[in-house]
Amino acid sequence: MAREVHEVVFYSYPKLLFAWPLIVLGVLFYPLAHWELVSEVTLGWIYVIVLTTVILTMGIDVNREAAVFWIITLIAIAFGSAWLQAKGYDFARPLTAALSYIEPRYSPGAGLAVSVFLAVPYAVMLFWARVNDKWRFTHNEFEHYSLGKVDKSFARGAKTVRTAYPDLFEFILALAGEVIIADSRGDKVLARIPHVPFLPFVRSKIQRLLEVKAVTADWVEAEEEEEGEQDL
Repeated sequence: MAREVHEVVFYSYPKLLFAWPLIVLGVLFYPLAHWELVSEVTLGWIYVIVLTTVILTMGIDVNREAAVFWIITLIAIAFGSAWLQAKGYDFARPLTAALSYIEPRYSPGAGLAVSVFLAVPYAVMLFWARVNDKWRFTHNEFEHYSLGKVDKSFARGAKTVRTAYPDLFEFILALAGEVIIADSRGDKVLARIPHVPFLPFVRSKIQRLLEVKAVTADWVEAEEEEEGEQDL
């Protein structure tokens, strides 16, 4: 039996959150490259791929529709290439040959330097987010804390809470998405909380919290009347 949840605390982070793979790889790859345990070309390709993924994550948002489109496109290209190769047309050979000439060689010193220089602002970012962008959900209200004080609060009332995953790369790197607080109908968004890591687990706790105290019809009507008076 799941333990009863009385509150859910989580944090919203800047996009620097998704740079963690570069910090980790710089440390992990240093002994592998320094003692030549793994080919420096292999490490170089892994680092290039991870670096590209981090840049894409921090630079663009790939929503569900775009992700489905790109996955289908890549699958079609793979099947088309295999079919043409079976027919004797290997148009991918020039690309493969070009990539074989690149041979990015991983530098353990450069990789470690990137990790060290990123680790400092990353630690500051983590600390600042936990101090300045804390959210606390209870049975009765949703609160946002800034510098230890509540600067934004929503009564539980007839509110709906839902989650979304606007970027595929954010989900891949940190299981991250956004929490959305809306009115009872879900039309008016009251707060949008972006870049929440491990969102599936946070969502599970929020659902368990809200299920303990259901919203009655009288509560919904009272909340709607209050919102109507505020609009007037």
